[in-house]
Amino acid sequence: MNYITDVDLKNFSTLRIGGRAKKVFFPKDEKEVLEVLKKAKDEDRKIIPLGKGSNIIFKDGILEDVFVSTKLLKKLEITKKGDEFLIYAEAGVSFKQIVELVKKLNLEGFENLSGIPASVGGAITMNAGAFGSEIFDIVEEVRFIDENIQIKTLKKEEISYSYRKTQFQQKGFVLAAKLRLKKSDKDVKALIKEHLLRRNKAQPLDLPTTGSTYKNPPNNYAGKLLELAGFKGKKIGDVGFSSRHANFLVNYGNGSFKDLKNLLENAEDCVYRQFGIKLEREVVIVE
Repeated sequence: MNYITDVDLKNFSTLRIGGRAKKVFFPKDEKEVLEVLKKAKDEDRKIIPLGKGSNIIFKDGILEDVFVSTKLLKKLEITKKGDEFLIYAEAGVSFKQIVELVKKLNLEGFENLSGIPASVGGAITMNAGAFGSEIFDIVEEVRFIDENIQIKTLKKEEISYSYRKTQFQQKGFVLAAKLRLKKSDKDVKALIKEHLLRRNKAQPLDLPTTGSTYKNPPNNYAGKLLELAGFKGKKIGDVGFSSRHANFLVNYGNGSFKDLKNLLENAEDCVYRQFGIKLEREVVIVE
């Protein structure tokens, strides 16, 4: 199996903060994923899947967890059923690849997800979403490895999921998903272009960022609460909340994990004291 040692984990986080991994595995198929997960289970070591890194941050120092990249899991197959298309995509398939496919075939249902810098595995695991849509709106089924290192396939209705949350965050390694999209009578390419322009205008995509830092509380918005609490544009060292969107963490240059933790803890404490709301992190921190 392909692997590399002494890996700079900054390269696996879009915020570009983190220490080093002793080893990162790059399995090329399900058999190799099973192999590395079984070894990790036998050694009672934590498994950290690595995708595009848009919602993950690593602590400083040397990390000895079992890091498994989905980069080589790239199978992408399409079948047609009437005016619907089923897209089977392995965990390492990027949203960019799916966007190109839906534009080519003029399929609707993926427009609001089109700008998310994600791969299928990570998006399924966290039920990624944007602008009122989420990946589970179009999921048909998910193929994964369970806690007993067995491959299983579950239909959408058999899976536990909610806003930015699924059962796979606690147990299971996502291998692939089948997505259901339908032919559109609209100009999907134009809709995606319009959506991306709106996204680029509202979000700080010119700097390293994780995307949304916190989940929106019920009937409220994390960005609004952070702004009211005075955290829009606030920095500690080279890490800050964007002046464009208060719920976006950004790295202004040489951001450190220590400054990041201080900023998050200060923000969470301040919002709770002012509004009685406990912000729940959407970003995953590996410590």
